[in-house]
Order: sequence, then structure tokens, then C-alpha cells
Amino acid sequence: AVVSTQSTGNTVLSSLENTREFFAHYMVHGVAFLSGIPAEHEMLDIIEDLKCGPIRETIFGGVDVVRFKPNPANAGYGSGSLAGHVDLNYYYQSPHVEFFHCMENTVEGGDSFWVDAFSAITEVRDERPDYFDILCRVPIYHRFTPPGTTQYVRSHHTLVSMMGEDIKQINDNPWSTDTPLAALSQDLETRKLWWEAYLYYRSKVEDQGRWITRKLRGGEAVITDNWRVYHGRKEFTRTAEGQERVVGTVYVNWNHVQRVLLSPVEAEPCFLEIDQH
Repeated sequence: AVVSTQSTGNTVLSSLENTREFFAHYMVHGVAFLSGIPAEHEMLDIIEDLKCGPIRETIFGGVDVVRFKPNPANAGYGSGSLAGHVDLNYYYQSPHVEFFHCMENTVEGGDSFWVDAFSAITEVRDERPDYFDILCRVPIYHRFTPPGTTQYVRSHHTLVSMMGEDIKQINDNPWSTDTPLAALSQDLETRKLWWEAYLYYRSKVEDQGRWITRKLRGGEAVITDNWRVYHGRKEFTRTAEGQERVVGTVYVNWNHVQRVLLSPVEAEPCFLEIDQH
């Protein structure tokens, strides 16, 4: 399950050992929080400090700064609630590591939440093997076209990707699911069983007893496993002039975080012991 930890920037960056401890918690639990980031620091400064770059460019560019826009084409820039999801699964290989950097959050509401999808799908596997099987077997299409552009990204994945008997990745974002194309590609009985399985699984993800919920403050950052941990947001309102919710997001390949977890000083690199996390 997702377990919250709070580290300060000064502590994490004070030594290689502390930086590796921070990433070790992330590796085990899928999420870790960092506070005390200087106001003048931007997302790329955080990546540079943690020595886990380079970042991964996406259809949104390098760093995507998410702030409120009236009548947005993308729900992420609005003020409404966002159901739990992973990002960018319209790529055939979605980014593994995602950073969120809260620069300002003075609105009313807008709490963020995170939920361990591996825990939820493991329950499905134990309780309804038939549902788990179809979620591992039937591919669903995803697509995205940024408004006002000619760019177009599309992929197809099963909701659950496996590596042998181990769950490797969850691919689920309601806003990018290409339901019409999925309907054309599968027979009626398969579609009915898939939706039964999916709704059974989503009921577990939506169980708020599984969530870590907190309102991010300016100067805080979160690193999440985008293959395992859903993130979402509760609705917020701007009740006074000047209130803003500004969050920068950026993606990093897992290999660059893994590099920090490997000892760069020993003759034979070895993983940090993580049993106590």
C-alpha cells in the first residue's frame, strides 16, 4: 500500500545516503514527499539537485505548469475534481517516474490524493480471477490530441501489464480511453465482461480508505510511480482575487532514479538495503 513519508530538501540533499534513502522509500511504496523547497527553485532545479535527470520530453514539452484556466479543454487545468489515474498512457511506453512541484496553492479545497493500484488489482486477482484475466488480456485504446495542434498520440494496452506472474504496470486514464475504437475491436460479450471487471476494479480504487490525501503547499514536491500509483485531485474554488493553484509536472525515466540507488563509489555497485522502509 502507499505509505506517506515527509522529507525536507536540506535533509535529502545533505548526503548521498539520504538521497538514496528518499528514493528507496519511493521505490518500495510508490510515492514520497519533499518539503522545504526554496521559493526560487523550479522543477528543473529539483531534478538537478536530486541528480536523477535528464527529464523526458512529452507532448506537453519538458516541464508542464498546471494552473487554473476558465473553460479549459484539458480537465487538469480546470477546478473540478479529477478521478484517480495514471498519466500519458496514450504512449506505448508511458513515463515511469513523475514529479509534482507545488509552487502555490491558496485556493479553497483542491486536496490531492494517491492510491496504490497494485494493491487494488491484487485484490481483484484474489477475489475474481476471471475479471483479472480479462483485464490482463483484452487491450483498450487510448488517444490524445492537444487542442489547437495537429499532434496526435495513440496506443493500446491491456489495463494490467504483467512480467511473468508479477504485476508490472497499470494503464488506466478515463480521459484518454478511446471507447468507440474499443467497441469496434471487441465482440459484445467481451466488452460486457471487460466493463464488469473494470467497474469492479475501479470500485476498489475509488474506496477513499485506500487514499493518502493531503493539500499540497507551496514549496512541496511529490515523486510518484506512474506505473503503479494513481494520483487525483478534489474540487477547488477561488474565493478571493489572486488565489491560485500552480503545480509543475515533469517525467523521468526509471533508469535515472535507479542510477541514484546504485552506489557510485563502491568497486562493485550494489543496491541500497531497503528492508526497513
